[in-house]
Amino acid sequence: MAIRLGQFLFRARSYTPLPFLAVILLFARPAPLSLATGYALMLAGEGLRLWSVGYTGFTTRTRNVGAAVLVTSGPYARTRNPIYLGNFILALGACVAFNAFMPWILIAFTALFTFQYHFIVRLEEETLKEKFGGLYARYVENVSRFIPSLRRYREPSAVAFNPRVAFSNEKNTFASMAVIVTLSLLYYCYGNPFLAWIKF
Repeated sequence: MAIRLGQFLFRARSYTPLPFLAVILLFARPAPLSLATGYALMLAGEGLRLWSVGYTGFTTRTRNVGAAVLVTSGPYARTRNPIYLGNFILALGACVAFNAFMPWILIAFTALFTFQYHFIVRLEEETLKEKFGGLYARYVENVSRFIPSLRRYREPSAVAFNPRVAFSNEKNTFASMAVIVTLSLLYYCYGNPFLAWIKF
C-alpha cells in the first residue's frame, strides 16, 4: 500500500502543489518583509536544486523511479535528498512571499510536504536498495535522509557537476519562479483582486 501510494505521489508530484497554490493566491497579502524573505528562501532552494541536478542530470525530470548510477558526490555527500530539500525551501519561500494565513499556511504546507515525500522517499529507497545493494546500504548508514551534515561522505562517486545540464534541466523551475515573483509583485502593487469578494 505504501509503495503504491509512493508511486502515485511520485508521478503526481509536479501537480500536487497546485491546489495549495490556489488557496494562497486567494488570500495573499504580500508585504515588503514577506517578499524579501520569501525571495531569499526561493533563491536558496533553487540554488540547492541547481547544484543537485548538476550531478544527477535529466533523470530527476522522469516519471520513473531509479538511477543509472548512485550519486554520492556534491550535495549528495551531505544529504541523500538535496533536491527534495531544495523543493521544500523554495516552496516555503513562495508561501512566505505571498503572506497568506501566516503562520498557519507554513504549518499546513510542512505537514502536506512531509506526508507526500515520506512515501516518495520510501519508494525510492526500496528501489535503490534493490539496485545498488551494499553500496547503497553503506551510504544510508553514513548520510542523513534530509538534514545536511558538515561531514562529507567518504566514498564519493566519480560523477562531476555539469553546469550546462543543471541550467537546462531547471528551465521549468525558473519559469515557475518567474511566475511566482511576478504575481506576488502584482499583488503587492495593486492588491489582491479576490479579497473584496471573499467574506470572512
